[in-house]
Amino acid sequence: MWRDIFVTITQLIVASPKAWKEINREKRTHNEFLNRFLHPLFGIIALTSFIGGLWIISDGSVESALKKSIISVVAVYGGYFIASYALNDLAPKFGLRKNLPMYQKFVGFASGVIYLLYIIIPFFPGFIILWLCAFYTIHLVYTGAQNFITVKEDDLMNFTLLASALIILAPATIHQLFSITIN
Repeated sequence: MWRDIFVTITQLIVASPKAWKEINREKRTHNEFLNRFLHPLFGIIALTSFIGGLWIISDGSVESALKKSIISVVAVYGGYFIASYALNDLAPKFGLRKNLPMYQKFVGFASGVIYLLYIIIPFFPGFIILWLCAFYTIHLVYTGAQNFITVKEDDLMNFTLLASALIILAPATIHQLFSITIN
């Protein structure tokens, strides 16, 4: 399972059109996607956030580690659900049919770089420039819209911009709001 997650994220980053076609061909059930890809990734995010909050930051404690872990998991889960439901509700505007499991799978895989950043950043808390890598999500969304969702060419750019904004900004906004209120 861990190898599959690593291979999938690596393929999405290195050869995204091919990876999206492979994901489309795979025909994973929704539960397989959740249990063998998304939830383990969120578990890794929780673990690395806890480790980063405990040992990496200068004033690390169990309390700060738990806070960081909770904030990160709520941010990625919340962002995932907000983006999925929003894309599902906006699908008819792009000439697409509503299909929540498909959009959840799309958002989950397209957020691969965001999830990778949430895994890496706790070990480099002062290295904020890493967040610029999140813009690679735009490429993942663009190729996924072409090869997984099959958005019409006329709507491709608008769909890409909207989906990318949701995928990047939803977890970031939730993370900021919780960081301000909890810390």
